[in-house]
Amino acid sequence: MKLHRGGDEIGLDQAIAIGFTVPAIATAMCAIFLCFWHYNREDRAALIFAAAFVMCAVGFLLNHFILAKESVANAIVHNACYAAGLYLLSDGIHRAFKKQTPRLALVTLGVGSVIAAGIIQISFVGLSVRIITLNLIHGLMLIITAWSLRDIWNRTWTGTAVLAALALCIINFILVSPITVTGNTIRDDTFFQSAYWQIINLISIFSVLGMGGALVSVCVMQRLEALRDDAESDFLTGLKSRRAFEQAARHYCEARSGDYAASVIIIDLDHFKHVNDAYGHAVGDKVIRGVGALLSAKTRMSDMAGRMGGEEFCMVLPGTNMAGAKTLGERLRHAISELPMEGVPEDLKVSASFGVAELGREMLFEDVYPIADAALYAAKSLGRNRVECAELPADVGKPVHRKKLESVPSDDADGQRLAS
Repeated sequence: MKLHRGGDEIGLDQAIAIGFTVPAIATAMCAIFLCFWHYNREDRAALIFAAAFVMCAVGFLLNHFILAKESVANAIVHNACYAAGLYLLSDGIHRAFKKQTPRLALVTLGVGSVIAAGIIQISFVGLSVRIITLNLIHGLMLIITAWSLRDIWNRTWTGTAVLAALALCIINFILVSPITVTGNTIRDDTFFQSAYWQIINLISIFSVLGMGGALVSVCVMQRLEALRDDAESDFLTGLKSRRAFEQAARHYCEARSGDYAASVIIIDLDHFKHVNDAYGHAVGDKVIRGVGALLSAKTRMSDMAGRMGGEEFCMVLPGTNMAGAKTLGERLRHAISELPMEGVPEDLKVSASFGVAELGREMLFEDVYPIADAALYAAKSLGRNRVECAELPADVGKPVHRKKLESVPSDDADGQRLAS
């Protein structure tokens, strides 16, 4: 069985093996990214990647097997597909890494490539000129993309993989294609016997596989990070979950030198069972959510805050001594009592009790937590809606003014940085 193309006959098995490999791989990649998007509809980058690979497959098929090689329709339509695919590829990568896509430059070059393809084809200067010119323009689109994303090289290994894949595609467009075409006459009737056809298929296969693999790794790592964030974040408040908070607190307490002060506050909402019983769990959830938002808004980035379960919260305050922690506790207590919450009955009054303890130089989180918990119990025993402090340890560190720490990022390494 034979496949006729521009007067040239190629065995169908060879045509399938060579000509359909790139679109087949691109289609498979599209299916993979659609699966990512199907199971996580918020992952817009995966949907854009799928569209980019569709454009790649459609453009390749139109160029080599459907439209006449030296026709104006081929020049315009398949290059429009390639330009759209490259734009979508760039936009998807920028979205995945939360960066701004250089839309104006990419659109200008993409539209310019389509116009140039039509002009070159009308001028009858030859297929070789069209190939070289359009490969250079498309390569420039990828260069702009890589330059815009240059700082992701050392950020994560997925960033390194993406830039390496972009580099391979750039080499294909800028160097391999022009070098292969230069000095050779590429015509429609001899295209499938040209060295360009063999080399471009081989390089394109590596490029599609490399780029597809790199983007799959991006989607996988983003999903893993999202799952980790979900596991570490309380679903109601957005604060750290108990497990994540205790892990971060233990890490901080183990890493701190003890030269700087640190305190722990335990917060428990008063009579919260009555809130759920009298107003319903939906209102109770709104109260919990409102208190969580307050703790996020009123504390330093360096502080650690978590929901320990139910109506109980805990905070670790690096650089803060007992006096500073008590002052913060009083501010939070007052703010909670006046906290405006949408959808909560006006007659519902929310209050909280606070237990405060300061760490000694050698104390760990598991040492100080029971002390703060005992102070919280004392606050409840003395009438609730108050702040009670435990006794000061004999070996306390020196405090750090809170304003000095406001710009410190909040993560598990906070304590280590503050104590060093």
